[in-house]
Amino acid sequence: MFQSRQIVLLVAGLVSAMSVWADPANHVVNNFGDITLPFTRSIGNTFAANGSGGYVSQDGSSVVLASIGGKSYFYDDYVFNLPFAPQASFNAAAVSIDLGSFLSLQDFSARLYKLDADVASLTTGLPSSGKPIQSWTSSALLAPGLTGTTVLFQNVDLQAGARYALEFRGTIAGAFGGSYGGNLNITPVPEPSTAAIVLAALGVIGLLKRRRQP
Repeated sequence: MFQSRQIVLLVAGLVSAMSVWADPANHVVNNFGDITLPFTRSIGNTFAANGSGGYVSQDGSSVVLASIGGKSYFYDDYVFNLPFAPQASFNAAAVSIDLGSFLSLQDFSARLYKLDADVASLTTGLPSSGKPIQSWTSSALLAPGLTGTTVLFQNVDLQAGARYALEFRGTIAGAFGGSYGGNLNITPVPEPSTAAIVLAALGVIGLLKRRRQP
């Protein structure tokens, strides 16, 4: 009986460990923790060839790639916890410059999703919280003389008190690696009551101005 209980506990522990490390390709570049609004940070990573056919991130950690659709992707994550009030608006932009066979990231894109738990909820697949807030998105870089990829999030509404992950992925195509960089900006959204008060005040000011006109 005692041995059976030990086996059950061992299996439960292994299952728990597997759930935490279910996606080893997920690399937490920054876990910002509890943030205060407004919140602005630089984001980015540089991948360098390690001389053994693999790559290392700028923090010195080895890049673990996930094989999806016949391609090998890196996954970089930026995690943050919103305060319980007010609601927030999310904006972010990042760019990767293609320098051909020397330094290049291909299939570069990003998504935003809600986490049910801490970093244990990070995944290369469908988030356990359901459909991402913003699915994989990217566009060609429009700049004279440059080729590359840009990622842009504009005025994405986020739930107060929730935990989120901004996640980038791509394939490292340069012989010496590749890089990307950008910024994220999270701002508070006025509560409806506050917005109504502001609009009412503006209306009163407009009315007073009209009355003063001859």
